Parts: sequence; structure tokens; C-alpha cells
Amino acid sequence: MTPQQYYQKKVSEDSSLYYSLRFLPTTQRKTLTALNVFYSEVSEIRYQCHDISVAQAKFQWWQDEITQTFKGTPHHPVCQALRESIRHHHLEEHYFQELIEGLLLDLNVTRYATFGDLEKHCKRTGSVLSLLCTQVLGYQNDSTLKYAEQLGIALQLTFILRELHRDILQGRIYFPQDELERFGVNEQSLLDVQLTEAVQVLLAYQTTRIRAYYQEAFKYLAKEDRFNQRNGLIRAQLALATLQEIENDGYQLFKHRIHLTPLHKLWITWRTSWGARRWQFG
Repeated sequence: MTPQQYYQKKVSEDSSLYYSLRFLPTTQRKTLTALNVFYSEVSEIRYQCHDISVAQAKFQWWQDEITQTFKGTPHHPVCQALRESIRHHHLEEHYFQELIEGLLLDLNVTRYATFGDLEKHCKRTGSVLSLLCTQVLGYQNDSTLKYAEQLGIALQLTFILRELHRDILQGRIYFPQDELERFGVNEQSLLDVQLTEAVQVLLAYQTTRIRAYYQEAFKYLAKEDRFNQRNGLIRAQLALATLQEIENDGYQLFKHRIHLTPLHKLWITWRTSWGARRWQFG
């Protein structure tokens, strides 16, 4: 199996990533696919490994693998696929290492005292991935880097909301402790997956804040970069539509995950891509 076949196999044709890449040139599509699969491979360690020592060893392996990749001798198919892109787009090693370190912290940090603490985690993970993707897509205005940072936070917060049930089953609660107290949510009610009225109010608050991060990101995206950055815009619009469905469903996140239909995703993808072109060139 070639590196390209490996990472392509990892991308579900029903995923938001798949749809967000549909209208990109082939080279960019391959690079962004490899970057996102790399992130997924490292991110899943915290869910796949119940033994912390085994998980730590896997994270260490990836840290070493990134070092080897930047020396030109990668072993993993994803890193082999990224080797040329790293040189071509001048991607820096410290971003990859920071991302791994941010995910590694999840093994020991299962609570966040304040939202500021959680935001730092999102910057080290989601924002770093978003910045790498932005560099691959190309930009002219430095304000677009701020867009990438805010978009990464928004996407990471969306992921946290959607994966609420899975994280709780592992004893991990991302919602800040001071906000649980403010909304009168007993931590045990979350661990017992009880959708109380207080929990619903808390989830509504989280959803509102996530939307605000997407809107803040859009403010920083320079007009001249809008079409190049349409991949991120598509992912944002798919995420916003998912948030709306979660809200419409009454935040039943303990019962099931919300999925947009393929037709709905395709419509959002086409509409957003066309809108980005019209906004920049119209």
C-alpha cells in the first residue's frame, strides 16, 4: 500500500473533511488529507490506549517520527506522504511537535479550571493544525493567520462538544470547572450521562460561544485570501450546521452523535465554495 493509499483509506467519504477537500487542486487536497490524518492518528491514541504508559510510548514514537521526517527519513506512510509537502510549503517542525505535546497532555489533564486554560489547549492542538493547513493553502494578508488561529479553536471546541459522551466515558471533562459551578452542574451528573436541565443550559452556553469563535475567525479572513482558504470556510459552515442540528435535537449528545446527510454536506460545500469565489472575484 502506498502512502497515498494509506491516508486516503483513512478519510471517510461521509466525513466533513472529505467534503471540504472536494474542490481543492489535487496537490493541496493530498497534503491537507495527510495533515488531517496525521492529526487523527495522534489524537486517537488517547482513546485507543487505556494504559497510560503504552499511550506515552506511542506519543514518544510520533515525536521521534516527526524528527526523522524533518531529517528526510520518515517511516510512517503519512509522514512519507508529507515529506515533500513539508519542504515545498516550508512547514516547520515545531508546529508538529507542539501539536503532539498538546494531545499528550490529555493523558494527565482531565479537567480544566477555567476557559482560559481550555483555550490554551485548543490553540496547541486545533489552532496549530489550522495554521499548517492555512500555510499550505496560501495567504497574502497576515490577518489570515489570526483567522486560522480562531478557526482552529472553534473547530476544536466543536469536536469537544460532539465527543462529549466518548470523553466522559473515559473520565475526561473539558468543560471548565468554574462554568460547571456557575451553571449549577454537578460533575457527577455528567459522569452519569444525565441530561439535566442545568446540563442543557450549560451545553447551550458552550454552543453559543463556539458560534462566536467562528464569527470572530471570519472577521480576520482577508478578502484576498477568502477563495484560497475556502477549505476552512467549508469546514466552518459544516460545523455551524452541525451545531444547529445539535441545538434542534435538544442537546441529546449522550444518546447519539449528530450527523449531517451527505446531500446536506454537498450543498453546504458547493454553496460555500461558490460564495468564496464570488466574494473575492465578484
